[in-house]
Amino acid sequence: MGTKSVKNVRLCDIAEEVGVTANTVSKVIRGKGGVSDEKRKQILELVKERGYVPNRAAMSLRYGRSKMITVVFDNLINPYYMIMTRMLVYKFNSLDYDVMIVSGIYDCIELKDLGNILGNKVSGIITFVEPNEEAAEALKSEGIHVVLLGRKVFDIDIDTVSTDDFLGGYKVGKYLIEKGCKKIGYLGAPFMVECAQRRLAGLRKSLDENGIAYDDTCFQFMDREDMTEKAEALFQSGVDGVFCFNDIMAANFYKFVQKKNLRVPEDIKIVGYDDVYDEFPMSIKFTSVGSDKKGVVDCATELLVSRIEGTVNGPKEHSEFSVYISEGVTA
Repeated sequence: MGTKSVKNVRLCDIAEEVGVTANTVSKVIRGKGGVSDEKRKQILELVKERGYVPNRAAMSLRYGRSKMITVVFDNLINPYYMIMTRMLVYKFNSLDYDVMIVSGIYDCIELKDLGNILGNKVSGIITFVEPNEEAAEALKSEGIHVVLLGRKVFDIDIDTVSTDDFLGGYKVGKYLIEKGCKKIGYLGAPFMVECAQRRLAGLRKSLDENGIAYDDTCFQFMDREDMTEKAEALFQSGVDGVFCFNDIMAANFYKFVQKKNLRVPEDIKIVGYDDVYDEFPMSIKFTSVGSDKKGVVDCATELLVSRIEGTVNGPKEHSEFSVYISEGVTA
């Protein structure tokens, strides 16, 4: 009998050639125990030689779960999500998990959204968008583990991994004050976004500690509309320093003030958040709040896989990474 082509090699073919059951081959492929070192080596060598590729769909039908992770985010134009998702895919692939990406216009993940998110019998979810209580309970009842990335919640039972947004806002305020700013504003995501609240609270603390006055016109919150109206309100308030919720908002505000014939940073200073320049080059490097992106990704992926594989149990974990000011040319 001639050697089978790669596309026709089946689990049972490997098993027959080695002289073991298909279940034994499956155990070896999935890294499970209960197989002698000699047989394990023989099976792995034959798998490599024949070019056998495990059928994920068949495995999910048999074992009830695929090795599939869903990553959920809500903004296709934010490079931070692209950078972090790319890193997540590489990390999960190194741990022998596949990744499905779901993006939509979410203020939060609701029960009605789970149909799209739970395709292919996923084993776990990494989400940049908070699930509401009803959705979180539904996921828990299905035995699907969730890690919320970039935000902190304590009223629902999920793991979280985030940066220290309060410290970020505080550092930005301190930095702008040291640079001579007297009237500092904030251009943020909708106030309902948890991390936006913490960034603003940190900024306000630094202003309070330094006797810098502020009023409501200095703090503008984006929705999903064009930012021109919010930027105009900031401009009219006379601010000389602006902390933007992320680097994309900073870039858009920079374009706005250029049209007003203001010089950056001489007339107005701009600081963003996420420090995406090294991974996603922009026309200029914005002063921004940076963090250990790789550390955040490693923590989130390893925690989720540990939950899925049962090596970590017990109370949910809330990990927080420190931040720093990454200096650019805008402040």
